[in-house]
Amino acid sequence: MKTELLSADAQKSKSKDTAFRYAELSRLFSLIWPFRRSVFFGLCATLIYVGLHTFSLAAAFPVFKVLLEKEGLDGWIDREVVSSRLGIDVASISMDDDSKEIVVSHVHHGSPAANADVLPLDVWVAPDGQTMAECMHSIARSDSETISLQIKSTKTGTLRTTPVPLGALDRKTNALLWGRGLLPDNAARSPLDLLKYILAALIVVVVLANVFRYFGEIWIASAVLRSMMSLRATLYAHTLHLPVSYFSEQSTSDTVTRFIQDIQEVQRGMLTLFGKFIREPLRAVFILALAFVFDWRITLAMVVVAPLTVIIFWSVGRSVKKANRKLLQAYGKMIGALTTCFQNLRVVKAYTAEDLEHDRLRLVDRYMFRQQLKLAKLQAFTSPMIETLAVIAASFATVWLASRVVSKDIDTSRFAALGVILASLFDPLRKLTDVYVRVQRSTAGLERIFHILQQPIEQQSDDVGTSLQPLSKSIDYIDVSFTYPGADQPALCDINLTIAQGETLAFVGPNGCGKTTLVSLLSRFFDPDAGKILYDGIDLREANLSTLRGQVSLVSQDAVVFEGTPIENITYGAIDSTMDEVEKAAQRAHADAFIRSLPGAYSASLGERGTTLSGGQRQRLAIARAIFRNAPLLIFDEATSQIDAESELDIQQALQEYARERTTIIIAHRLSTIQFASRIVVMDKGRILDTGTHEVLFDRCPLYRTLCETQLVSASS
Repeated sequence: MKTELLSADAQKSKSKDTAFRYAELSRLFSLIWPFRRSVFFGLCATLIYVGLHTFSLAAAFPVFKVLLEKEGLDGWIDREVVSSRLGIDVASISMDDDSKEIVVSHVHHGSPAANADVLPLDVWVAPDGQTMAECMHSIARSDSETISLQIKSTKTGTLRTTPVPLGALDRKTNALLWGRGLLPDNAARSPLDLLKYILAALIVVVVLANVFRYFGEIWIASAVLRSMMSLRATLYAHTLHLPVSYFSEQSTSDTVTRFIQDIQEVQRGMLTLFGKFIREPLRAVFILALAFVFDWRITLAMVVVAPLTVIIFWSVGRSVKKANRKLLQAYGKMIGALTTCFQNLRVVKAYTAEDLEHDRLRLVDRYMFRQQLKLAKLQAFTSPMIETLAVIAASFATVWLASRVVSKDIDTSRFAALGVILASLFDPLRKLTDVYVRVQRSTAGLERIFHILQQPIEQQSDDVGTSLQPLSKSIDYIDVSFTYPGADQPALCDINLTIAQGETLAFVGPNGCGKTTLVSLLSRFFDPDAGKILYDGIDLREANLSTLRGQVSLVSQDAVVFEGTPIENITYGAIDSTMDEVEKAAQRAHADAFIRSLPGAYSASLGERGTTLSGGQRQRLAIARAIFRNAPLLIFDEATSQIDAESELDIQQALQEYARERTTIIIAHRLSTIQFASRIVVMDKGRILDTGTHEVLFDRCPLYRTLCETQLVSASS
């Protein structure tokens, strides 16, 4: 694997345990907890759906009774009720059978029939004028506490009449009578009519079940999507408050991927978790309970499949999580490559580097392909494997059930119903394979998101640190040293410098000498490794960060223009503003004229990164933003590098006037930019070589003289 395709945090986590952990599951639940009401309604609807779905499966049995057996549904209900109340087992009888007697095949110990000395193989004889089917029907519907049975003994051959107390109806027989009571009485006369009523009821149940399923999924989706909005907002707020040092170690594209691809993975996982992950096990439990009602031995199939299923889930889940983490990292690399290429497309074309960029992206794409193929293989493996195990177990169970049909231990309709239940029982298990893979993929994304959320942020609360007022005395750098994270050489070494209030100070020096780093420490984008910076005697580490940065107007080396209008860019970060203030700031930055020439003037759309503006226009807009803020400390970092000489002269005049009552720090390569500074600081290799006016430094500082004769002079010519 190519290490350059991994982000910094990814390389640290390569050896992490990839198993599903309870901590990760608790994170998923913590995200959804604020929206628990919607989840509760969704789960309740899901529970109702599962119950109705299971009930619809149970309807297979009466359908098979009507279609496959002469006894019919009414005859079977009568026989079940009589058997329960008397404690005996008898064979089935067709409703149109004229038989007047039936053999008692089994007598349950302690039952009313057993207490009346009824023995197995005794013959039960119907009263005169009734068939055996009519006799059973009258007993099943009888309200009497005791009935008279005519029993012919197999030992003596004598016929006797014996009173037998009827046992109480149990839950099963009560449920059967209640269910039969829902059907019209005349339906018993025609099996086809009865089948129509049963199927009509089944359709109603299925429709209701799917209505509840629909609302359950909608409620859960609403909760999950809102939780993702909340997570994205939390992640964005946290990322905005991370120190700049974090982004010097972490690639921006990888961070952006966590907002898009990682959260998308978490969203899919949570929809699956609170949808299928709950619904399918519930279905399995309900169907299993139904199977218990029909025959408890059906659980033998589960005993065979369940342990193997768990082992497959566990082993596949580890690999899925690991592969998906690598895939998400590759997405970050791809976003970075695409963004860099498209933002610098003119340079790419100018250097005819299209093939180079294409090859670079193809390298990332191939790595993504390997991870995606690995995930596809894992997902393709689990479902067929579980289905194969299910078929094997179902085959053994079917043979076993068929043997019981042959031995007349169960009837044909019960065998058919158990077959339907058995097939339905393995359907949720098969679906759970995809569910577990999806949840594991989401935990990989969640892990990367929480890596950011666990990073310490800058403390900007009003009650943290000493609030700073506008500078009244000085800013003092005392023995300040700083090294960028991961760098071999320090950017600043033993800096000692005092900047007086109201002073205009210019920094010059070769590229990479530490000029920008020095002012970055002033805004606390970084903290010194050694030494301290005092603001009116207050250590910046002890200052309130919000009030510190509120003292600064910054024009950075790269003229930053946000997508929006000139008004939104000039007033960026301001709460209240007037149009008059905006126009005055633009006029002082010599931006008013070009802004008014835009379609829509101050309300014109500038496009992403100000792509509709020239480099000089972007810089003047950034300068207008700094002037509008009207902060007591003004920092210009290479702020006029892309402005023509005429515009620069106008801006310099405005700057001299604007800087008159402010402390101003200027970093520039142009001599014209720094000549009006009251003091110039010369830097090289992270150290201050000399300070003074232009005339003094030109005479005594060789580096400054060289800069003036090369970079500074040539830039101004």
